[in-house]
Amino acid sequence: MSKAAKLTFLGSCVFAVGTIWFVHKAQEIERESMYQGVLRDQERKAQRERNTREFDETRALHAELIKQQPNVREGSNGSNKTAS
Repeated sequence: MSKAAKLTFLGSCVFAVGTIWFVHKAQEIERESMYQGVLRDQERKAQRERNTREFDETRALHAELIKQQPNVREGSNGSNKTAS
């Protein structure tokens, strides 16, 4: 084999290995970014569940406080009706 053929073969091998390495690294980076998307989705879901739970607790507390307070509207409407 001539020297030019050996250099061409060596260059082709280096190019092939470089291409394979580049594709492999690109796949790793893409896989990692996709996994980060999964983690973000899980965090969003957990936050949504916390928000829903907090909203339900607040609504229940509001309903309980409304039950405990005297009905101010009926008292003021009743006194206004009797005063008229």
